[in-house]
Amino acid sequence: MPPDKRVLQAYGAELRRLRNEAGLVQTALANKVRCSKSQISEVERGNTEPSRDLRMRLDQAIGFGRLERVWEGLTGSGRDAWRVEVAELIQSASAIYDYQVLVFPAYLQTREYAATLMRYGAQWLSEDDVQARAEGRAERSRRLTTTPRPRVWLALDETILQRRYGSPEVMRDQFAYVYELAQAERITLQLIPADTPRHPGNSGAFKLITTDNEPDVMFAETPHEGQIVTNAVDVARYRMQFAALQGAATSPEAALTRLRDEMKRLDDEVA
Repeated sequence: MPPDKRVLQAYGAELRRLRNEAGLVQTALANKVRCSKSQISEVERGNTEPSRDLRMRLDQAIGFGRLERVWEGLTGSGRDAWRVEVAELIQSASAIYDYQVLVFPAYLQTREYAATLMRYGAQWLSEDDVQARAEGRAERSRRLTTTPRPRVWLALDETILQRRYGSPEVMRDQFAYVYELAQAERITLQLIPADTPRHPGNSGAFKLITTDNEPDVMFAETPHEGQIVTNAVDVARYRMQFAALQGAATSPEAALTRLRDEMKRLDDEVA
């Protein structure tokens, strides 16, 4: 059974990104991999499935293993297709309103924090897979945080600060990474206190993604599947829910103080 259109589009988008990263036009890449410019164009647009031979030549030319891992992830269990789609939405977004319960969002994770989450949260992954995926996640995080967009409003359940994934050094570095971004006003961070009696976040994590040219979307994820909602009424309901979370949360200044206190506590654990 051939891959669906979404898989081909996701692969094509990654091919285009790597080609641009390598400083190649389509004709130059076509010459390197011995195919036509129109083939490259069709693959990048998600209009045609690349043959196994072409995928291997593309990966050798500009992917260095990354393109083949993307293909395997997209066509293996099928669950990474929506992950890639959401990652692309985030990269092109103008604003993100994100509520998280257990961990910091993937686009704000350090490499070691991401590796720790995957190492213990996905026992079936090999260490090579863990390291490759963690590096990809950290790379996306670096790209996002070195640009002025998207603006990020992040509401975290306070218990995230009490969780320990890996060593104190891993957690301390993760906290410091988010703290620096918040202090520089690259993101706006708020915490919902654990003892809030009317906690509006008991239905789970979600994010609202706003772009300049497309309707807003809501995304909610479970360990095994992701749900992308585009219905305007449903998206509006989650906007209301996010507003309720902000209303129950601490101020950004208080969140920074709380995060700084937790970093000091970790420093004491390391000392």
